Amino acid sequence: MAERRSFSAAAADLGVSPSAISQTVKALEARVGAPLFMRTTRSVGLTQAGEMFLERAAPAYAGLTDAYEAARNLGNRPAGRLRINLMRGAVQPLFEPIIAGFCEAYPDIELEIYADDGLADLSAGGFDAGVRMGETLDADVIAVRLTGPFRFVAAAAPAYLDRHGRPETPEDLRDHRCIRFRYATGGLMPWTFERGNREYEVPVTGPVIVNDWIAAMVAMRAGVAMGMLAEPVAKTMVASGDLELVLTEHASSTSGLFLYYPSRKQVMPKLRAFIDHVREYLPDQVNG
Repeated sequence: MAERRSFSAAAADLGVSPSAISQTVKALEARVGAPLFMRTTRSVGLTQAGEMFLERAAPAYAGLTDAYEAARNLGNRPAGRLRINLMRGAVQPLFEPIIAGFCEAYPDIELEIYADDGLADLSAGGFDAGVRMGETLDADVIAVRLTGPFRFVAAAAPAYLDRHGRPETPEDLRDHRCIRFRYATGGLMPWTFERGNREYEVPVTGPVIVNDWIAAMVAMRAGVAMGMLAEPVAKTMVASGDLELVLTEHASSTSGLFLYYPSRKQVMPKLRAFIDHVREYLPDQVNG
């Protein structure tokens, strides 16, 4: 209205009727408490109050328009900051194979990886999505499978096995030095095994408790104690000669890794691009 100086021209620009424009202006003037436009049979002009209102409101309107366009662009193409909350043990096997390719394929996405072993409140933390084991997820989230099922296996450095011997059954671990992992909740991760169709825990003790998988692997490589870790990670360390697997016939299976996000959250193009890229480029040993 202020630019066009005509009810009919403004109505045509907005695709509404002149009467709708007139009613909107009347309602705005009623809220302001002063006339904003001078109306004659030939033209429409601004009053002093109208000029003041336009001067103050124009920057805010321009900012709102820019915000609308920016949000619409993010909704139409993969762009912006993508914040992923990822359990620490999955950082290396999940991201090492794909991060360079993803950043190159989507240069308009700023990828933020937040390593955290707690089950994060995504909305409270400002995260777009998280990656966790399927067993830990709540029923009210949307979960997208990233890997196939894999096992957790016991392993030790050759030096440790030379000094302490090789356990023949899971029960033998009671006499071994074992690394225990403490969850963010405060509890210790159980050492779980399978025999037939039965899954059971073996209580273990040892000289080291960690809350980080990198620290656990450092202690294992040093021969301090045995550890329990995901088989895809263990395989690379076995191939390098750092570790040897034990009790593999009793290893317990997991459902695999899932990306999850709140069910009420719309999947933005940046998140959809990440899901598709990770699922396409994960190595065979992680997909199972």
